[in-house]
Amino acid sequence: PRFSEASLIKTLEEEGIGRPSTYASIMEVIRSRDYVESHKGNFHPTPLGEMVIELLIKSFPDILNVNFTSYLETKLDEVEEGKADWVDLLRSFYGPFASDLSRAQKEMRYVKKELEEKTDKICEKCGSPMVIKHGRFGKFLSCSNFPKCKNSRPLTIGIDCPKKGCDGEIVQRRTKRRRTFYGCSNYPECNLFSWDRPTGKSCPECDSFLVEKYSKSKGRYIKCANKECSYSELQSK
Repeated sequence: PRFSEASLIKTLEEEGIGRPSTYASIMEVIRSRDYVESHKGNFHPTPLGEMVIELLIKSFPDILNVNFTSYLETKLDEVEEGKADWVDLLRSFYGPFASDLSRAQKEMRYVKKELEEKTDKICEKCGSPMVIKHGRFGKFLSCSNFPKCKNSRPLTIGIDCPKKGCDGEIVQRRTKRRRTFYGCSNYPECNLFSWDRPTGKSCPECDSFLVEKYSKSKGRYIKCANKECSYSELQSK
């Protein structure tokens, strides 16, 4: 089963991992570092998230063990209550951790390079192939000759910008809070914006652009992006 934010926090509580004051930051970290994506209210691991977990379990098996994390939380409570010495606790933790960290720095492979996706696009500045990389605000195109060539541009979704007179393409981006939105590759000259993915088709009633929507009652359907227009249609399967 997939975790929602609520069910994940409940599981953390049941396993004794973290504290109420840290749950919000835990949710923020897994989102902001692109370890998970949210679909219909549930978390789905990204390729980066799956790879990071694989490497962490291999390099830090004790720390990634649920029982160890719960044990450490219990010991921290004992320190707070004056039943354990914090120096002794830190020493018992840091010795093995420092050894694991030193080994990981030498052996852990560079995962971001592995996540690069090849494309058939060519860098207009140096002629090298362009690759798809993962960034803070989602995927983007970057020159494979980086850092010698620092050319980059937004990753388009293969749909022309629906604004009249604009020759840009639709790009998918994310806000600082990891919410996906759609804009134009010609931004800021073109300020097209949509929370919903454009379809590339025009509304038959008002000529605005159509977007993909989802609801529990209708499932996936198409709707006009113009809020004053009520046009909608069920999405063909």
